[in-house]
Amino acid sequence: MKPAQLYEDKYLQILWDDQTRIISIDWKAATSAMTDEDFKMELTLFAKQVEERRAPRILIDVSKFHHRPGAEIGEWRLKNISTRYNAAGVQRFAFLLSKDSQISPMASQSEGEQFLTQSFNNDEQAIAWLTALN
Repeated sequence: MKPAQLYEDKYLQILWDDQTRIISIDWKAATSAMTDEDFKMELTLFAKQVEERRAPRILIDVSKFHHRPGAEIGEWRLKNISTRYNAAGVQRFAFLLSKDSQISPMASQSEGEQFLTQSFNNDEQAIAWLTALN
């Protein structure tokens, strides 16, 4: 079953797979022109979709993501977005990087998040890990 498109704009596409209960963002190359305010608005919109579906699994494809968030964005995300994911019952969160990206073991760890986070270079591996919930 193919995931259903929930939303699309110039920066991202949000998809929902009812069978696997994976909600995902497919970031677009146009993110090279986005501002931090655009980024905040997009994550806020996505968090609302996560809450509405009480999605336990999130997959974020950052292979075409080109925005470089400012220094304060990490703290803002933890306070304003991660807390919403925690409340919605997110259990696993996966980043999908480009095939040739190096994956640092610590790059996936965030304090204050109650869900496991992992990075992958392969979408099949990411989906297998996301759906390996107890």
